Amino acid sequence: MSTLLQSIDKFIENITVTDRQEDNIDASFNNLKANLMKEDSNLSVKEVFLNGSYERDTIIRPLDDIDLFAVIDQTDYAENGLDPNPQSVLTKFKNYLNSLNDYKDKVKQDRPCVTVVLSDKNFDVLPSLRKAGALYIPDSDLTRWIFTDPKTHTNNLNDINRRRNYKVKSVVKAVKQWKRENNQNIPSFHIEEVAISVFNIWNFTNLEEGIRLWFENAEGNLQEGRFKSRDEYSKVKEKINKVKDKLIEAKKLLDEKKEGEAKKIWKEVFGKNFPAIDDEEAKNFSKSFSDGTLKYSATTGLSSTIGTAMAASKGFYGDI
Repeated sequence: MSTLLQSIDKFIENITVTDRQEDNIDASFNNLKANLMKEDSNLSVKEVFLNGSYERDTIIRPLDDIDLFAVIDQTDYAENGLDPNPQSVLTKFKNYLNSLNDYKDKVKQDRPCVTVVLSDKNFDVLPSLRKAGALYIPDSDLTRWIFTDPKTHTNNLNDINRRRNYKVKSVVKAVKQWKRENNQNIPSFHIEEVAISVFNIWNFTNLEEGIRLWFENAEGNLQEGRFKSRDEYSKVKEKINKVKDKLIEAKKLLDEKKEGEAKKIWKEVFGKNFPAIDDEEAKNFSKSFSDGTLKYSATTGLSSTIGTAMAASKGFYGDI
């Protein structure tokens, strides 16, 4: 039987973007960037760069939104010397992209950005202004431009990931999968912020410990202002505490050598992408079932060495 740590490693592999997907994303990004920066687009885009979970290597599959900043020359948009209206800029971006054959009828506005919906991924195009070297984006009400500093956040995450043996981003991916599996409303960006705060204090030796530490320490690092409402904030906090208790229970089982039971709890928390058994185990179980050597124990589950013998079967169980 694979260990819990091996199962967690396989879980992270199951949700991590593949090399082929990365190549596909890069090709789509380069095409979108080239179109945005064309002179005849009349968008006055001076700079295009990726940010967000893909650029920080915390995106999980199936792919979700990929953030793209398009920095415009505000002097070309200025209205009586003032910053342009965010909505007018978004409308201009939307209309232009929708006029291109590659993106026809695939473009929608999704505050405060324009989303290009492709077959296997979405790009969130975020018009931005640079003023005195600082970056500004539309606020959620589309009434003004607000300061943002995504590169500092990226640098902070990269730094803590390096200091903690390059495992923090895997912790973040696991928490994002929990969020997706359970429809939780904690912003993905805030999951990363919490990870930076937690692991600036705590070190960990493996992913079981790291993921458990995130849930054990998240409540004290959640910021209510990152949520749409106090009610959402309270509900997420409650759910996080329930997971914390489950992972603590799983750790106790692990310490008691009840690895099978611990893995069942992790499967319950993280859902379909957390492996119940690996391919090699499945083959061994199939052979043991056919040979009449497969056993079952309430503590360890299926095993070829521990538990009560199960009746042999001559059927095919290759897909267990």
